[in-house]
Amino acid sequence: MCGIAGLTGEFSGLAAESAIRAMLDSQIHRGPDDDGMFLLEEGDAVIGLGSRRLAILDVSAAGKQPMVNPDTGDALVFNGEIYNFKELRRSLESFGYAFRSGSDTEVILRGYEQYGRELLSRLSGMYALAVWDRRASCLLLARDHLGIKPLYYSLMKGGGLIFSSEIRSLLASFMIAPEVNQKAVAGYLAYGSVQEPLTIIEGVAQVPAGAWIEADASGRITGSGVHWSIPETEPGNTSIAALAEEGRCLLESAVASHLVSDVPSGIFLSSGLDSTAILGLARKRSQEVHAFTVSFPDDPDFDERSIALSSARRLGAVYHEFPIESRVALDWTREGLDRMDQPTMDGLNTYIVSRAVREQGITVALSGQGGDEVFGGYRSFRGVPRWRRRAQWMQPLPQAVKGALAAAAASYYGRVVQKKFHDLARSGPDLSGIYFHYRRLMSNADLESLGFTAESLGLSPSFHLAGAGAGTSCIIPGDGVASVSRLESVFYLGNTLLRDGDVFGMANSVEIRVPFLDKELVDWAFRIPGDALLPEGAPPKFLLRRMCGEFYSPEQIYQKKRGFTLPLSRWLLGPLRGFMENCLESVKESGLVDPEGVDRLVEVFVREPQTAAWSRVWSLVALGHWLSMHLARAAAGSPAQTALLIS
Repeated sequence: MCGIAGLTGEFSGLAAESAIRAMLDSQIHRGPDDDGMFLLEEGDAVIGLGSRRLAILDVSAAGKQPMVNPDTGDALVFNGEIYNFKELRRSLESFGYAFRSGSDTEVILRGYEQYGRELLSRLSGMYALAVWDRRASCLLLARDHLGIKPLYYSLMKGGGLIFSSEIRSLLASFMIAPEVNQKAVAGYLAYGSVQEPLTIIEGVAQVPAGAWIEADASGRITGSGVHWSIPETEPGNTSIAALAEEGRCLLESAVASHLVSDVPSGIFLSSGLDSTAILGLARKRSQEVHAFTVSFPDDPDFDERSIALSSARRLGAVYHEFPIESRVALDWTREGLDRMDQPTMDGLNTYIVSRAVREQGITVALSGQGGDEVFGGYRSFRGVPRWRRRAQWMQPLPQAVKGALAAAAASYYGRVVQKKFHDLARSGPDLSGIYFHYRRLMSNADLESLGFTAESLGLSPSFHLAGAGAGTSCIIPGDGVASVSRLESVFYLGNTLLRDGDVFGMANSVEIRVPFLDKELVDWAFRIPGDALLPEGAPPKFLLRRMCGEFYSPEQIYQKKRGFTLPLSRWLLGPLRGFMENCLESVKESGLVDPEGVDRLVEVFVREPQTAAWSRVWSLVALGHWLSMHLARAAAGSPAQTALLIS
């Protein structure tokens, strides 16, 4: 695991080296153990690769990056873990390849020599990689199947391509302008996270999940493609018992491969089914498994200690609890906001847990992330089809009747739900459109009050990039459950949870692994029809309960779903009020939003603090803090330095 960076184009050697050094220095948290750089002149062009290393497999110098193939001259930088690297290594050894290290990095490098780009379809893991192919004089950039690891790049106006694991690292190079992408801001405010393929910085893109791009030495994109896509469902007559047994075997195998590490590791344990399943299966494979739980003694409503402790004792884990007082949680929340790469209203819980375990010397942590999306844990699996039926019922009604229904919703649920209800009443019957309304943080009216309309920005009605077909490829006709599973995996998981997990875990030099997103497991799970994954009337995560029922206590089975959340609504009106006001002022002064719209959202929050109104304000607070932190830092680069780097 590490942070990577690089470039290719007609730069001077000094400019390339200076830019890569700046990008690596800004990512020291991603790799405090070591760093390295590779520079090569190719005609008028310079190719540069850099890496910050967090040593996990083969922590010796033999695993150092960038790694160069002595036979071909190919060079590689790689962020992530390849869980099937031992199998790939044995296969490559049968072709006569010899290895000098025990690292997965060398397996990728030799695998690329044997298979070229086709290697990507053989990799099972989480990764972002860059290979300079010396023989073909091209740069290959690629990401894993679900985009667990990030990889950003920018094509510079004067020619050349620059890439990195983080956007703030690209900004640190002073090779790109810190210009905020207005469309990305709109998508962020709509959902609480920037929506791919956009990023918060104009001109910066991300290599799509499950995809690759190639560029020549000048930095010109010469090709792109997909090495993995979500499979279609396969209707069948397999019994639930047989599916549960097959799924359990796949998940157990995934957990076993994710436990492989040469440094201290453990499991993030909550009161939920996902992390408990991982713990139970880990204990099947290992005599000693460490479980880590964060507790909040000052906030019992947010404390999962009791069930987590019971699970750890029942399953025989070595239990570690980190009680965090409200004062410390507040300090770490502020600290976490400083570490945002892009604005996000989520993820601070991950920062707090990662910070706690890192203080105990833990470098690798397994997480239950992905279980909700793959096995039907969210309310959206029932809610989206239900909303669709309501939308179909309301579609022919007169506008006056729709308005009356929205007003009735407001009197019961508050203004926030009223606006959502109003958007729903005006939406069409397609499932992806309904899903986006369901997941929306801000309504159309909220966004319009801030100065954003999808039409004026050239965005789709869901506030995604127009023409990108957002959500259409996820729809399985006649199968609402399977469709929602795909939508949640691509949009919520991809745009929010995985991005935040990487940023906030790596901010503490902690590698977070996600067994529920193992490539073989999700290939299997996405093929299951919805009526088998989550039958009508069945509880959430029906199939997972069948797979791992032996690990759950009755208390867990019947508890209401809980998420690890922070009391942000209370904090915003209490100890964070001054901070909130300063951040909102930054947003108002940015020129990105209408200040009066900000004031109206704050008024609703103060009047209805017990509703979801707090989340609208918090998203603006996070945006304001990001603006004041990152753009001010990027703007500190002198024009002379910028001119030097791009000359």
